[in-house]
Amino acid sequence: MMDAKPTSIQVMIPRSILIADDDRLVRESLCEVFADLGCEPTAAANGGAAIALLSRNHCDLLLSDVDMPDMTGFQLLDWVRQHPPRTTTALMSARADAQLAERARAEGAITLLAKPVPVTEITALVHSLFHH
Repeated sequence: MMDAKPTSIQVMIPRSILIADDDRLVRESLCEVFADLGCEPTAAANGGAAIALLSRNHCDLLLSDVDMPDMTGFQLLDWVRQHPPRTTTALMSARADAQLAERARAEGAITLLAKPVPVTEITALVHSLFHH
């Protein structure tokens, strides 16, 4: 007779991710990576579209490009800080360096990712935020 061992079933709640980037290919590829990780990604083509989405729906993570035509990622981050509930925000930039990363953290972002963002960094970010 076999002993019944308790099993632990981990139910992962899909996490909503908003990706704000003016580059369609970047948005689409990041949405695909987040979806593969069990998240529910939504894309915004610019900061204004991201604000419109955030005004209607909460998301668990905002990932925003720093350089967009209508507003910077820092301006979007400032809007997020002023409109509860605060959304955890990470920034990304093709011109990421130590100084820009320091500014991003000082203004409230959890990190600054260098573009192109490697899948391993997205995976690490999701695991650090959502898998405790």
